[in-house]
Amino acid sequence: MLDRVRQAKLFMVGAGAIGCELLKNFAMSGFSTYGDGCLYLTDPDVIENSNLSRQFLFREKHIRKPKAVTAAAVVRQMNPSINVVARLDRVGPDTASIYHNQFFSYLDCVANALDNV
Repeated sequence: MLDRVRQAKLFMVGAGAIGCELLKNFAMSGFSTYGDGCLYLTDPDVIENSNLSRQFLFREKHIRKPKAVTAAAVVRQMNPSINVVARLDRVGPDTASIYHNQFFSYLDCVANALDNV
């Protein structure tokens, strides 16, 4: 069972308040830390001052930086073994060439961490 967790292929959309919590949990639980395990994270948003009170992975020095890239770097500090790939894409018709059926069939789990839609 632990091997399945360590080799998990995850896709998470959103690195806001919900995403920060999920990322921390994935990193601390050892998800995507071995073999071909990978956590794909996408969020096109940037960090704003108003995010700092509820998105605990971010600090003042991160303001105006991409959420996905910054969150990935922070969880790598928590667990250097995690294989996280940060992307800045929205998921929708415009990115159907990236997030297609073959991509989703490769995954073990998809997490929706969007604060609003």
